Amino acid sequence: MSMKRTLFVTLAALLGTATPAQEQRRIAVRIQGAESDTVFLANYYGNKLFYADTAVANAKGEAEFSRKEGYKAGVYAIVVPGPKYFEFILNEPEVRLHTTIKDLMGDMVVDRSEENRKFFAYIKFLNRKKAEGDSLRTLLGSTEDAARKATLTGELEGLDKVVKDYQNDLIKGSPDLFVSEIVRMSLPPEETQVMNPDGTVDSLASYYQYRAHFWDNVDLHDARILGTPVFQNKFDEYIGKVVPQVPDTINKLADEIIGRLAWDKELFKFAVNDISYKYETSDIMGMDAVFVHMAQTYYCPAPGEKSKAFWMTQEKLDKLCERADKLAPLVIGAPATDLILPDTTEANWISMNKLPNDYFVLVFWDPHCGHCKKEIPALYKSYTEKMRDMGIGVFAVAKATDSLLFHDWKKFIVENQLDWVNVGLTWHVFTEAKKQASKYIPRYTTLASLNYSETYDVYATPKIFLIGPERTIVGKQLTPEQIEDLVKRLRDRDKPKQ
Repeated sequence: MSMKRTLFVTLAALLGTATPAQEQRRIAVRIQGAESDTVFLANYYGNKLFYADTAVANAKGEAEFSRKEGYKAGVYAIVVPGPKYFEFILNEPEVRLHTTIKDLMGDMVVDRSEENRKFFAYIKFLNRKKAEGDSLRTLLGSTEDAARKATLTGELEGLDKVVKDYQNDLIKGSPDLFVSEIVRMSLPPEETQVMNPDGTVDSLASYYQYRAHFWDNVDLHDARILGTPVFQNKFDEYIGKVVPQVPDTINKLADEIIGRLAWDKELFKFAVNDISYKYETSDIMGMDAVFVHMAQTYYCPAPGEKSKAFWMTQEKLDKLCERADKLAPLVIGAPATDLILPDTTEANWISMNKLPNDYFVLVFWDPHCGHCKKEIPALYKSYTEKMRDMGIGVFAVAKATDSLLFHDWKKFIVENQLDWVNVGLTWHVFTEAKKQASKYIPRYTTLASLNYSETYDVYATPKIFLIGPERTIVGKQLTPEQIEDLVKRLRDRDKPKQ
């Protein structure tokens, strides 16, 4: 069973997790060795444990948990000093357990709870079979004898069948118990190979078959699944591994699974939050497009409509939507807003989209930025050694808005012999534009150009974009080597087919 083993217990209540409806449930535990100790009750929300309640064990090690507002069904944990903990299922009106602090699982006895009799028997069975499997794999790795390897491999396959048979018997024998649903949810979907007419495996069709049946073992209409780690582990596997990591595909399939969970407010909230956070914080280029889609679809309402993100305060919604609005024009594939800025003479205004290169690097930097002082020369070295010969241009935009920045910008260009296109929001232009922007707009430039830091969300430097032949954004925050590789691959992709 894919339960995440973690001692992470946040001693702060998780807001908005009261689903399914909390009911009056009573938990009584007796733990030999925990006499007079403080005992914590924790519950799963997704695959993390959160503080739920506290009790103090009496002189016999007995502790009880009950409260007026009740507890929702799910997988819980009792945490004792050490810290040590054991998990159990809470789905019945009363659960009674006793054990010892020396061996919480090994000495566990269920006094009252059919769910947990099955659950602990299953966990102990899995632990035994895991130990047998580990032993067999150790032997398998230490032998070179082919016959011995075949025997050990057969034994491992037999062990796997024993586990699967146990799981299936548990599910069939106790179909109404929540423990059966948890075990069923942990099972992978059945893999069916789709064959081509010539007898070979159609890998693409087989993948689509697997994806279509991924959720077969999960009851997406049972809100209790949110209180188990198995559900989030499976959800994360689906979104992060089964779904191809291409923004348009992620968006389509994310909407599909969210739609299947939308009947329950908390499942909907979980799915939207989980996907949004995953791709907002992703280090993979282009995945901000998923965050933008999630924001525009679920958080940021159309004029006159209400946000679907019922759990968000207006202040947080405003910040999130402002962030999404800034990122939307900067996702991979979006048209690159033209910048028209002066060079160091402040007399020549250069448009980036009029560069003769099919591909060019748009880089924003600051002559007083320590990181820029290292990265810009490194980028220039790559430019002179490879990029220029590949026909890749560079449009370097500097912050030069005061006399010192303006002076140091020109000095840095000369000292490092930066003979690519150097432009900036220069001292005199910046000063005059603040007084009267119409002096430059539209005769020389645009408002988007003078406000380039807003236009391209330049909150830190250096910031790099790769612009393609159609003057769309084709890459972001790439190293010089990645720029070269990406341009090669894009050119190969766009070559006319013979």
